[in-house]
Amino acid sequence: MYKKFDFGKELAEQVNNKYDITYLANWAYSKYLDHANQLDEETRDAIMTVIAMDEGDEFVLTKEELLKLAFDLQ
Repeated sequence: MYKKFDFGKELAEQVNNKYDITYLANWAYSKYLDHANQLDEETRDAIMTVIAMDEGDEFVLTKEELLKLAFDLQ
């Protein structure tokens, strides 16, 4: 099972490595596709939050907000 801790840890690594909205949204979407049947609601919501960033400026999280999300999941 893919847990919120796993996504949080990986998200922090990705954000620290490359803060690029489209890249992060695509990365999160690939995580969703890889683990869709294994996600609890909280993990799915966090993944969808990152995916949505590519849908418009109103959904974009700053680097600091993404890191807070990542650490809150861990």
